[in-house]
Amino acid sequence: MVSFSKKNNSRKSLDSAKRKDGGRGKDSATTHFFETSKLIEIGLFLLFSALVIIICYLGQKPKGPRIILNQAAQSRIVSEFQFDYKSEVLTEAAAAATRAQVPPVFQRTFEPYEQFSQFINELNSAIAKNKIEHEAQGQDLLKEELLKTALNLIETHQLTLEPRTILELTTQITPKERSALFNDSLSVLKDIYTDGIYSASRSETADPHVTVIQLVDEEGRYNLPNARSLPDALVALRVRIDALSRDASTGRILFDIFREGLRPNLLYSAAGTNRAIKRAIDQLEPSIVSFKEGDTLIEPGAIITPAELERIAAYRKVELERNGNSLIFNKLFIERLILTTMLLITVYIYLKQGLRELHKRNRAIAITAVSILLNLLIIRIIMEIGESALINSRPSLSMLPYIAPYALAPIIVAVLVGGAPAVLSSLIIAVVFGIIQNNSVEFILIAFLSGVVGAYVSTNIRKRSKLVRSGLWAGATAAIAGAAVALLNGFSFNLVGQQTLVALIVGLLTGILAVGLLPIFEQLFKITTEITLLELTDFNHPLLRRMQMEAPGTYHHSLMVANLSENAAAAIGASPLLCRVCCFFHDIGKLVKPEYFTENQRDGINPHDEKNPSMSALVIKAHVKEGVEMARKNKLPRVIIDVIRQHHGTTLIQYFYHQAKEKAKETHLSTRAPFPEGSEKPKSKSKGKEEFKVDESTYRYDGPKPAFKESAIIFFADSVEAASRSLKKVTQPNVEELIDRIFKDRIEDGQLDNCPLTFHELDLIRKSFIYTVLNMLHARIEYPKSDAEKAKELEKENTEKNTESTPDANAKPGNQQPI
Repeated sequence: MVSFSKKNNSRKSLDSAKRKDGGRGKDSATTHFFETSKLIEIGLFLLFSALVIIICYLGQKPKGPRIILNQAAQSRIVSEFQFDYKSEVLTEAAAAATRAQVPPVFQRTFEPYEQFSQFINELNSAIAKNKIEHEAQGQDLLKEELLKTALNLIETHQLTLEPRTILELTTQITPKERSALFNDSLSVLKDIYTDGIYSASRSETADPHVTVIQLVDEEGRYNLPNARSLPDALVALRVRIDALSRDASTGRILFDIFREGLRPNLLYSAAGTNRAIKRAIDQLEPSIVSFKEGDTLIEPGAIITPAELERIAAYRKVELERNGNSLIFNKLFIERLILTTMLLITVYIYLKQGLRELHKRNRAIAITAVSILLNLLIIRIIMEIGESALINSRPSLSMLPYIAPYALAPIIVAVLVGGAPAVLSSLIIAVVFGIIQNNSVEFILIAFLSGVVGAYVSTNIRKRSKLVRSGLWAGATAAIAGAAVALLNGFSFNLVGQQTLVALIVGLLTGILAVGLLPIFEQLFKITTEITLLELTDFNHPLLRRMQMEAPGTYHHSLMVANLSENAAAAIGASPLLCRVCCFFHDIGKLVKPEYFTENQRDGINPHDEKNPSMSALVIKAHVKEGVEMARKNKLPRVIIDVIRQHHGTTLIQYFYHQAKEKAKETHLSTRAPFPEGSEKPKSKSKGKEEFKVDESTYRYDGPKPAFKESAIIFFADSVEAASRSLKKVTQPNVEELIDRIFKDRIEDGQLDNCPLTFHELDLIRKSFIYTVLNMLHARIEYPKSDAEKAKELEKENTEKNTESTPDANAKPGNQQPI
């Protein structure tokens, strides 16, 4: 039994245990190597720092104090210099007041008078014509014709006049008087129209209420001081017509006729009104506001109005002009450069002290750095586009910080690297984002909490859909933290609700973006996440389906190796899922020639019987190379390809190696002929014995040897599972002896020289294998047999005894070979 001493429980690896002192001649080369590595490390850190500063701060302008329309100001804002500006808000307020004071403009028209004048003229002519034609025929016929004529004219001109009123007027006065009264009344009506008639009613559809009448015509604007409303115009018409009439009855009838001619002739002119308003506004002086150094721009607790927003915008514009246009040599950039440099130096010291073997985690550090840079770049782009698009919408600008996906890098790093680097990336992004937001502690808190929660939920995640859930959790955290801060600052519930909704939506989009970026990072850094591994456990994978149909024995063997490896990986803290997936695919190369492997042979047919041992060994070895090609063709992850290459290491194919030695010996003894290809001349030894050696390289796998823990576990599990099938009786001593022999042979053969396994971990793997094999090959209780089965078994035993009593001289030893 192999003894794995517990004195070696330290992290001492097998290769370090076997390492021998190569002399002090290599010290200088080693020192030079470490110095070069340190310089590269510092150079990469400086490059990362420079990229962070360039992405986040270069060309960025001060955002000014954070104030939100209709919300209370959080602090007092004092002017640091004297400035003045032209206030568009105050100018617009003055223009609005002027606009309200400018009276509506009306345009005079005589069209109603002309239409009624035409009616009176046609009526007077029709009356005269009827009298000439029908007066001799009698008064009754004349009245009848007059009524018809009057009715036709009234309907034609769409008046509401009664025809009998006209008939009554013609019977009371003579034609001469009628013509004179009609002419005088039309003159009165024209005078009233000339003064102007407007509608005094005010409704949604009527003209604006009239206080002062302004007349607009082609020659300019004129006032109409005598303009009347329609009721006043009717009164004036009644008075004047009564003055023209010889009696009250005639005056009443004449008024009833001519009142139909009164209509408002002052029509509202929108264009004229706008021109009048424009003339009035053009005469206004611009509103200039001045502040001295030390003047208070915003009082704390004051509700922010558009005037305050304009004031701060003007102050910020003057401030930017005073600071100049230099991208680097300005106060803001230098301040942020110092703060960020201090942060990154602190992070570098933490990495150097917290990760002693920093050089062994280059990939993890690279993934974290790239994720942080990508996240900061996305945030900067969103900020720049948002500020450009919402420059005229200050309330919407207040939502811009909540649109930043500050949990993106922590989620990606948590999935690809782990929780601790994810929290570190969250801290860096949160602090840098807070610096961008005018050193806002509030946004540092919101971004950090969001990133930490997103990283925590994403740790050990195994489904891509769960990344969306992680984004939602991160968004919900940002929403809750933002709402708490906003309520403490006295913001309205409406604003808090908007911020919460935006944070949740951005969290959802962050999760979706993480799902899209994860495969890119996997391909870029040649890393395989547990999400991808879990997807590969699907037995409907094309290669696994082929194996089930074409090489069922190899498929079953892979499942058993997976069980062994998974349990052993869990025992030493390695990745059980990685072991399981790699075991499923480690023997896919056997699909090329499955019949050459014993687990797939049926009906006693063995193709190796017709081949030389060297050729058989070549076929067996080829399944590794063919497996690698199939894995690459099917785009399997790099880690699976590594396991396929390493799962046999450089071990010896014992069966065909010994077979080659036996054939070499037989050939030499029978013919004394030259030795077959692949063998060496026997060396004479004492007592007349000869040892026939065969070139081992022909019968060894090409390797490489296992280089990481999961590969070594599969390397041992593959041999243990295959060898356990040859046990005639499954007992714990037999299983332990078998596994100990395999471990001892592999270690003495140097197969673990490149693997970081410790002796303690090897002992745990050995115990796990023993436990799993005993459970996999456990015996069952034998059920009672029927009489027919007993008779058949007895007959079989008698036949075997008779066969054994007559041995076959031509019988050959069994040709069972290991996998």
